[in-house]
Amino acid sequence: MPRIGSGIALVGRQDELARLRAALATAAAGQAGAVLIGGDAGVGKTRLLTEFVAAARSGGTTVFTGRCLDVDEAGLPYLPFVEALGQLTPAQRTVAARRAVLSRLMPGVAPAEESNEPAMEQLRLFDGVHGLFSDLAAETPVLLAIEDLHWADASTRDLILFLVSRLYTQRILIVGTYRLDDLHRRHPLRPLLGELSRLSTVELMELGPFDQAHAMKLVDALSDGTLPSATVQKIAKRSEGNAFFCEELTAAYGDGAGVPAGLADLLLARIERLSGDARKVVRAAAVASQRVTHESLRTVSSLPDDVLEEALRETVQHNVLVAADGGYTFRHALLREAVYDDLLPGERVRLHAGYAQVVTSNALLAYHSLRSHDLPGALVASVKAADEAGKMGALGEKLRHVEQALELWRAVPDPERLTGRTELGMVRAAARASIASGEVERAEEYSRAAVALADELDDPELRAETRHQLAFALIALEDRGSEIQKTVDEAWDLVRDRPAGQTRAKVLALAARSWVWSWQIDLAEVKSLAEQALRDAREVGATAVEVDALVTRAVFAEWEGDVAESIRMGAAAAERAASIGAYDVELRARKNNAVTLWIHGDKTNALRMMDFIAERSVEVGLPWNLSGIDARLERVVMRYANGDWAGALAAGQDTAGAPTVARARVLAPTLWVLAASGDFAALDERAESLTAQTEDVLTREIVNLGQAEAALWRGRPRQAVDHIDTLISHMETMSRGSVTDAMMATSISLWALCDIAEDARRRSDQAAAAATVAEGEALVERVSAIMPIRATGRRGIDESHPEVIAFRARVQAELSRLRGHHDVRLWEEATGPAILVEYWRAVARWRWASLLLADGSRDRAAELLVAAYEVADRLGARPLRAAVTDLARRSRISLPGRQPAAEPISDLTPRELAVLKLVASGLTNRQVGERLYISQKTASVHLSRAMAKLGAANRTEVVSIAHERGLIGDLRP
Repeated sequence: MPRIGSGIALVGRQDELARLRAALATAAAGQAGAVLIGGDAGVGKTRLLTEFVAAARSGGTTVFTGRCLDVDEAGLPYLPFVEALGQLTPAQRTVAARRAVLSRLMPGVAPAEESNEPAMEQLRLFDGVHGLFSDLAAETPVLLAIEDLHWADASTRDLILFLVSRLYTQRILIVGTYRLDDLHRRHPLRPLLGELSRLSTVELMELGPFDQAHAMKLVDALSDGTLPSATVQKIAKRSEGNAFFCEELTAAYGDGAGVPAGLADLLLARIERLSGDARKVVRAAAVASQRVTHESLRTVSSLPDDVLEEALRETVQHNVLVAADGGYTFRHALLREAVYDDLLPGERVRLHAGYAQVVTSNALLAYHSLRSHDLPGALVASVKAADEAGKMGALGEKLRHVEQALELWRAVPDPERLTGRTELGMVRAAARASIASGEVERAEEYSRAAVALADELDDPELRAETRHQLAFALIALEDRGSEIQKTVDEAWDLVRDRPAGQTRAKVLALAARSWVWSWQIDLAEVKSLAEQALRDAREVGATAVEVDALVTRAVFAEWEGDVAESIRMGAAAAERAASIGAYDVELRARKNNAVTLWIHGDKTNALRMMDFIAERSVEVGLPWNLSGIDARLERVVMRYANGDWAGALAAGQDTAGAPTVARARVLAPTLWVLAASGDFAALDERAESLTAQTEDVLTREIVNLGQAEAALWRGRPRQAVDHIDTLISHMETMSRGSVTDAMMATSISLWALCDIAEDARRRSDQAAAAATVAEGEALVERVSAIMPIRATGRRGIDESHPEVIAFRARVQAELSRLRGHHDVRLWEEATGPAILVEYWRAVARWRWASLLLADGSRDRAAELLVAAYEVADRLGARPLRAAVTDLARRSRISLPGRQPAAEPISDLTPRELAVLKLVASGLTNRQVGERLYISQKTASVHLSRAMAKLGAANRTEVVSIAHERGLIGDLRP
């Protein structure tokens, strides 16, 4: 039969193997690195890695290997690292023992009890793994090889990111493989790859299929040269260069069988050639879903030892199973999947029940128990697996196990007796895990369920506690303001008359933050609530609540104008929160300080603080809680406003492991960069993707802003207005809309409406122009209604925001223009030094320059156009640069690095000027002739001469040029 697998020399991968060896040599010299190998299933990633690992071992490198499993099946946190640490020698285990936290990943060592600080525990665990590999690398170079990263659980992905981002001078090389064809648009590995690819220590390697020549060489080697050349060519072509398909097709031909029509048939045809006992072993191994031990197979298959050994030998000889790490695995995951899918329902249940008797992991026990219809066993194991994940700080896995337990809860008799838990406790645990991991929609769902369950009990504290949790979950959704207030009020009514306690203090502290979800606040009242929260928290020793109230106090100091004190208080609160493990409070304090710095002009330190928050949130295990999401979003917006557009696009990719809403919010403001830089194809694709992923109102608001500006630059003003109308509709549902976004949206819409109105005036359609003016005025009133005039508390701060100032000035200037006026004072304000965002200032300058040219103020217009061009050119704002260049060309104004167009002859005769004015008013050539008592043909001749003298190609352009040069005056009424 053909030789399959690693028995033959490596074919066609010499270049890739050389790159891996070079990376290892670099690491051995003291420059750590990572190589991520991507390729389709079966393309040969494992074969390449096996060859490389063998060479590394023979060269004296310390090698650790691990493999990820399909999370839908097992969901074991850190599995590849558990496998890797299971390969430690006794001496290496002694080194590892210096870090007690590593016991959680050490096979056969009982982990410590679950910490009250899961985020910090996870950080310690990550630090321990990093320290262990660094210690080992001090003795000999270390290679960590992890396969199938596309199946990595969230905790494994986080640990990989932690390790790779801290590669410096250690003698460590990390190599990972993943399936490219599994990486759909929302695959959780995709953001991680984007994050890692930006690191200088990381090399991405894509392993493509063989070309026809190499595929034929592989087939010929596999068949020992026994197949006819025509058959070799046919197999190579049919395989499309996939090494695994080459092997399977070759094996089928080598045994004299024809080529099966489908891949599943092809895979199973190979199994059918085994003996009955061997097939029984293969089917049992397929249910294990990972490396299976000899003892497990003996128990599950019920075969005698001698029969089992012969059957295993047969499967190994036929390259169905391979011996690995004291057990057996399938040669390829696709083969296992095909066998598993082919099992009969009863057979599958029986085998899963067998594994449930032998597995030692609660996660695997829950999986096998559920698949074998042992619902009580699955429930108990799911609860225990959730606890174990919590001990590791693996919040995503904990949530998944809790959710599975909740699905089973009412299907199992007496679940509370079995688990020692209550349904309410499990639901609240799911809500907490959802909030901490950024699953905002699931957090709402579980929090509502907790309120309903608590209301069945006669416990005011518990009912208030669940309402506090619900209100907190609703804040992240951005559009539940009235419901949040109602929920907080209900919670307060439940504890108002009770003694001081932690729940009462928490409700007071949250009520003091009502500006987060409403404009309608009373500053004196919220300050009083914060003080009450402080008193209660201090009385009962609720330190985390106390610090949270101090963070709120810092906000009030800013409102009252003491910015320095606000920042000092916020920083002190953040440090204290960090010292007690209240990391969500710490992140909120730091984020508030960053916003305060930005509002008051310290943009450098504000951005530096937001970057720190993003990094810190990862360190403490809360990258996707609300503050973590907000910080990542603001990093993009701040870089956009600062003119660092490349940095903004890169920051928008910081979504490794993010849930859907979080990822969408962080990525959405990159559309503003794409619009301003003129990358409309990318903008369209990203906007479509984001709106398909989520209905989150904040995401859609930001997306519509980008789409609206892009529509304007594409010459589609009505489409821009429609986008802003959609945006305002979203904002009208939000708890407390952003003043900045509202002003930005209004200025964009008025810009579009000005273009529409001016086009109507050129056509002498005064009714359409008037209707457009009315539409713009209604828009301004509509936006004003979203944000009440009352300037209390946070509104006063928002209105001093530099971006708010910029757009308010633009709104007034554009509204004046829409009404047909040219208010110089308003445009001076919109383009003055108070406007700190260069791009918006440059757009306003271009807009004003066109009005100045119409009024004959050529010199001032030239200054504005030159300034706008320099900014647009430096930022890469291609649409603005093109618009400025076009206006300058038509107005014969020189721009930096550009020569003005040759000045067209403009000595229009009085008759040509008269014809041009009437054409500009919207008259046809026949109507012009009637008005001037000349023939239609003569009017046409005069117009043609005017077009030639002004260098215009058509009626619209000649009117525009004449208008801009002041030859026919202002077209506004």
